[in-house]
Amino acid sequence: MVVVPDGTSRRVGANGLVIGRQQDCDIVALDPSVSRRHVLVRVATDGVEVVPLGRAPFAINGKSVDKPQPINDGDQLAVPGLVVTLVIELARPDPRANSSYLLERNGSVFGVVHTPFVIGGGATDDLVVGKWPPQVLRLHVAQDELFVELAAGAATRNGEPLAIGELIAVLPGDAIGCRGEVFHVRAPVGPPATTAVGGSHGLPSHVEIEMLPRGGRVQLRVGGQDAIVYLADRRLDLMMALLDPPEGYVAGEFIPDDVVRAKVWAKHAAVTRQEINTLISRCRRDLVEAGLAGPRLLERAPGGGGTRLQLAPGATVVVR
Repeated sequence: MVVVPDGTSRRVGANGLVIGRQQDCDIVALDPSVSRRHVLVRVATDGVEVVPLGRAPFAINGKSVDKPQPINDGDQLAVPGLVVTLVIELARPDPRANSSYLLERNGSVFGVVHTPFVIGGGATDDLVVGKWPPQVLRLHVAQDELFVELAAGAATRNGEPLAIGELIAVLPGDAIGCRGEVFHVRAPVGPPATTAVGGSHGLPSHVEIEMLPRGGRVQLRVGGQDAIVYLADRRLDLMMALLDPPEGYVAGEFIPDDVVRAKVWAKHAAVTRQEINTLISRCRRDLVEAGLAGPRLLERAPGGGGTRLQLAPGATVVVR
């Protein structure tokens, strides 16, 4: 929650909360020195952070900051003419909530009732496994699809090793192995839950990109509803290379790595394919945290060499 001086509070939703001078911000600051979109308060996989969107700095507890900053409960965030208090409460899942997927381990079944769903040995993890370190595995649900992420150590999906930090799609019937344990993925009985962005195979029908001094704001319409993701500089450059490519290429089709290099790393033509893959992985995570199936939507060509953001037939792209 973001609490303004008069005691009124505003909840930070899945798309984050924006403070700025522009009238469509979640909290509008009236000081003329505030940027149109000044800062974003967002809930990420590893906690809550404040991200600068404009060039002007902000302050956390009186200390000037110009880079993304993790925040704690009770911290004060200041932009010119406005000071707000950040209230963070650990929300525990409702055990009665419908599960979009089930995990079976040693005959016991556990519902994945929210996202991310964390497995580890930490006291605040969602599924606590004795003698494990905290936060070993994270499960993410986006557009009714399930993705597993290895945070530490080693693990497998159907016997194939998982890379740390990579989001991998898992299906009912798959087995996730980790630290001598095996979790079998099951589908719940009855109709699957639906997410805020529509069906399992939804593709964006409209994409709108707003350029900001630091990165940009990307709005994607899927299943008739909008999801918003804020991308930092280089990640936004990648999205622009895919959605607003040079003449001879079409948004929604695979854009060759050389074209992406020229857009994202204009002064560093020797960027490796691994560096491109790392940037793609980070963008996929941003999409998943916005409720979109990033690993499916942001697709690498078979064998590498090209990337596309999948779009629905007739999709429109607007850049402003």
